[in-house]
Amino acid sequence: MATQKPFADDQTASGAELPPAFDAGYYLSANPDLAIAADAAADHYAATGRAEGRVASPLALRENLIGLIADGRSVLEIGPFCRPLLRGPNIAYLDVLDAGQLRARAVEVGADPAGCPAHIDYVGGLEQVRRRFDAVISSHAIEHQPDLIHHLQQIERILQADGLFCLIVPDKRYCFDHYIAESTIADVIEAHREQRRRHSLASVIEHHALTTHNDPRLHWAGDHGPAVRADRVAQVEKAMRSHDFNPGRYIDVHAWYFTPDSFRTTIETLTELGLIGLELAGVYDTVRGRNEFCAVLRLGAAARARVREGRDEGGVLFLQTADAEHYAPMLAITAAGVREYCRRHGFGYESFLGVKRGFHPWQATFNRIPMLEELVARGFTGWAVYLDADAYIQDLDFDLAAYLADKGDRAAIFATSGVTGEHWDVNAGVALINLGHPLGRELVARWSAAFAGHSDETLRDATEWMGAGNDQDLLHKILERDEAIARAVLVEPMSLLNGPQARFIRQQLRTLGPTLEARTEALANAVSAVLRNNGGGPVPATEADQRWAARFAHPQGRLPSLVEAPVPSPMLELAARIAGIWSAAGGAEEQPPGYQRDLADRLHAGDAGAVAAELAALGRARSAQGFLGGARQHERARDPRFADRLARWTYDKLVSLAEAVGVLRLENPENGGWGENALTDPAELFAAVEAALDADLAPPASVGGHLGIAVGRGIILHMRMLDAIHAAWRLRQLADMAGLGRDACIAEIGGGAGLTAYYTSRLGLARYRLFDTPTMNVIQAYLLGGTAQPQPLAGFAAQAPGSVDILFNSDTLPGMERSAALAHLRDAERIGVRHILSINQEAAVPGQAPLSELLRETGGYRLASRHRHWLRAGYVEEHYLRT
Repeated sequence: MATQKPFADDQTASGAELPPAFDAGYYLSANPDLAIAADAAADHYAATGRAEGRVASPLALRENLIGLIADGRSVLEIGPFCRPLLRGPNIAYLDVLDAGQLRARAVEVGADPAGCPAHIDYVGGLEQVRRRFDAVISSHAIEHQPDLIHHLQQIERILQADGLFCLIVPDKRYCFDHYIAESTIADVIEAHREQRRRHSLASVIEHHALTTHNDPRLHWAGDHGPAVRADRVAQVEKAMRSHDFNPGRYIDVHAWYFTPDSFRTTIETLTELGLIGLELAGVYDTVRGRNEFCAVLRLGAAARARVREGRDEGGVLFLQTADAEHYAPMLAITAAGVREYCRRHGFGYESFLGVKRGFHPWQATFNRIPMLEELVARGFTGWAVYLDADAYIQDLDFDLAAYLADKGDRAAIFATSGVTGEHWDVNAGVALINLGHPLGRELVARWSAAFAGHSDETLRDATEWMGAGNDQDLLHKILERDEAIARAVLVEPMSLLNGPQARFIRQQLRTLGPTLEARTEALANAVSAVLRNNGGGPVPATEADQRWAARFAHPQGRLPSLVEAPVPSPMLELAARIAGIWSAAGGAEEQPPGYQRDLADRLHAGDAGAVAAELAALGRARSAQGFLGGARQHERARDPRFADRLARWTYDKLVSLAEAVGVLRLENPENGGWGENALTDPAELFAAVEAALDADLAPPASVGGHLGIAVGRGIILHMRMLDAIHAAWRLRQLADMAGLGRDACIAEIGGGAGLTAYYTSRLGLARYRLFDTPTMNVIQAYLLGGTAQPQPLAGFAAQAPGSVDILFNSDTLPGMERSAALAHLRDAERIGVRHILSINQEAAVPGQAPLSELLRETGGYRLASRHRHWLRAGYVEEHYLRT
């Protein structure tokens, strides 16, 4: 790339109010090693300083760009994720994900979810924003926009006349995009002509297969990593699957690859073509050691004139609000439907979470007043439609534009409260305010003045709801006393607005539910039904609810009780023996997870009584976390909702197991009976499964204390026991299919509590070897009653060639340190393991790799079969054969 002359004489780039892209004085002060005169600074920068990454302007540094607008002005931040650049009352956030989804995404990629904003004001695209901001800031977000021109046009629409669009953009030369070609103006215009709203296949392939490392220090040093990835074929396949099999789903990849020069050229060309009304105010070169450059755009002269000549655009803007403590979950539910309605009809949507003025959560009820006042202040002249957090859209096809078409002479529209019948007795939970009508603006002004009449002391003392002086009471007084405003207000019946059977907007009033929780659940059901019936799909109340719902193969059915299994007598002799083996195996040098340290301490102390007592009650012990519930599951089960879910989940697994082994016929949603399998008595089901497998499947007599469901004969089954029964059955099937029969030798790496080993022996396969950490070996040996001697993980490599037929793994290898997992798989090939049976998840969890990816690296095995797991949603069962 040719060296570019500094921009000191470029008025378009510098901007009157911004530091220039090159400042000689700043350049010399920021680079004290330069012994040159000020008049030679520009030539030095052009010749060598720019290529060396020397700082030439304060706005070349992201911290200074952020500081430029961190002065109280109104700012929209695009894509805050878990590290927002700005916080404060005048900051609004826009992201493709809501706050809950952002926190889940943060966990998925190993980031801190606590850093995510508590509330995202605009979820989706910029189209829903119906206000102007003093500034918009975007850090590493513009390169993700499928249609760059459309994005810039939307920015133009929401900037104030003197507003700034501040950008922090990755420089492709110094990030993982290094080997991908720079984007051209042809690429940008083509995407706009196609009205691209989804990333192209090319972008997805580039992200997966053509990227390199992301360490800017190495890039600046000339180390860009291999130009061709070793796994490029697999990554291209992955990219094609991701693109082809996720229609409509957001895929997080880059669409554009810029350097400061190419970005400058692209924006200038779009401006000159008239495709955007923005112009460059400055592009600031990338600083050494960083992988990003900064840029500032502003409205061009024509666009500024258009803003100054007219008021903010009219139209329809929906508003919602709630406090962050009590009503936030309710708002999350109803907002889903309101946003969908706005998306379908092209209306704007804004929400606020918190208390704008006040001291107690309930005082968020006053938020509607300052929110309306803010709309007036910024010149909005359309209809503001306010909905309480407990109000929802019943009819997503209601033609609001047609309804409002002949109501321009109305200052506001409310529904009657249905109490007194007086003209002023309206419900403020749903309000349509015409801010283009002078009396609509006057209503807001009077309402705001009445609220201002409450002193801070009055609000601080009002810890509970005000019977008199609340927001609705203040509105009633205005309508009662001001005849002109009252005459301009249309009062509709509750059959249209607010009523429990209203045609357009319904409200779940406090009188309709005994508790907040009951009202929230009723709203979740109502909104889900609306979205489902109108093509939007059901929306569970929270992401946690959504994930719970996805676990069930049979959403409706019996509701068994969650009970605790009795604890058997501790086996002191066995505990003493395995404690000794633990010490001999170097258990004292192990660093177990925190929840197993107490057990390790007791083993180290040789306290056989304490060890035996803990292991006999394993199901309620801290050390059982992750494989038999343990203390953590007991604590969570104090919540009745969790206890019900756990019991249902366990029963759901039992029904799925019965379907898997052929005890129950699999139901078909297209034909025959439906929902009957999940009504079968648990004891009947379990007995039938035992008969089908020809085995006594009672849990190990050595341990108890676990939570589960009763299945007859005094048996309490934990859900992991059902997973283990299924795994043991599949191992027996594999052994029979391979012609090994009961002589099959099975090895399991990371066997949890040893439940699969236990049930495999119950099904007649006695040659079973467990390899795990020393502390887990202790748990396994105790659960198995001393009938087997589990070995340390290192023992697997020492197995004699030909001594292991099947390697089984569930929930272990993908979560191991990669090098250790690869070593185990190479050992399996070396000692001649013929079959690998894997039951594992493939979620994109930081530090984990699916078994398929590990085996592609080690080689030696080919995939023989792959399918979803019968009992575990989100898990895949795979069978690999030695090549």
